[in-house]
Amino acid sequence: MRVGIATVHTPGIHGGAEFLVDGLVEAVRAAGHSVHKISMPFYFEPMDAAAKTMDHCLSANFLPYGGGQIDRMICLKFPAYMIRHPDKRIWLLHQHRSAYDLYGTPYGWLKGKKETDALRQRIIEGDNESLGGSAPGSARAVYTIAERVCARLRQYNGIESKALYHPPANAEEFRLEPALPYIFVPSRLEGLKRQDLMLKALAACRSPVQAVFAGTGSMRKHLEAMAETLGLTDRVRFVGAVSRADMLNLYAHATAIFFGPLDEDYGYVTLEAMLSGKPVITCSDSGGPLEFVLDGETGFVTAPEPQAIAEALETLMGDAGKAAEFGRNGRARYDAMDITWSHVVETLLADIPPPSTEPRGVAP
Repeated sequence: MRVGIATVHTPGIHGGAEFLVDGLVEAVRAAGHSVHKISMPFYFEPMDAAAKTMDHCLSANFLPYGGGQIDRMICLKFPAYMIRHPDKRIWLLHQHRSAYDLYGTPYGWLKGKKETDALRQRIIEGDNESLGGSAPGSARAVYTIAERVCARLRQYNGIESKALYHPPANAEEFRLEPALPYIFVPSRLEGLKRQDLMLKALAACRSPVQAVFAGTGSMRKHLEAMAETLGLTDRVRFVGAVSRADMLNLYAHATAIFFGPLDEDYGYVTLEAMLSGKPVITCSDSGGPLEFVLDGETGFVTAPEPQAIAEALETLMGDAGKAAEFGRNGRARYDAMDITWSHVVETLLADIPPPSTEPRGVAP
């Protein structure tokens, strides 16, 4: 079978979404299919760049490709899922969040601007048609990477979907080693990842809990300055971008992992911690991690408040037996959830009955 995999990319950025695409391409090929990867450049600024990429996707004909025909098209990101194809399946990473859950927040577009409001409405209408419509070229099946993404799609567009989990890159490389006295905090250093909460929690701890922050991003200088202001420079290390081997070691030897983003889509950090046999501390509004972390069993789910996080940190740092038990529970939970690429490919490429003439649902 000839399978198209359609997505977008922002030049210069290679993160979780790009690892997912690479993993899907490899898995589809391993299942014996021919793969045609279609990736269009996407820019966040200026704002109307989103509209231009939408126009490109809507106007392009991707049915013929490379001298042959794409039999099934898998679309992943906005606005690549607006590509028209007679057998299109969606595996949604997330929608254009600036127009949805981040709209009117410090992390998204401001409300009340004529141009912004018009573009947002156009995006919603395009999503309704591409993901939930019944016209030729609309999706024949809609999956997402997590229940949290399903919930947003249901809330904002009235469209039903199903979560389909996938493993992090090179999942077999993660391992468990004897714990050392530090909390590992791996992620991009950006506002939505909320490493500032962790720093404030460390400052609120009664004991000198130590932490290692790995990753780069626009917030690094701000976070380093905050650590100095809070008097944490002897307890916190910012190691920046690290090698794969160093990253695996930091997971393997940590006592626990902190990952408390705001409304994360999925969160590889959570799965990587579970594969490493480590407990996870996350927050009640962190989104995707809540689908995996069981409070008091595989880690702690706390309020997104420094004092609550501090109590969880001190509990795990002060009780090695409990931390190890939670880590074992997390690994067992991961193993029981069938988070495999073979399951993803089998689901996305399964035969589907002829499409119904009724729309799957459109928000009022």
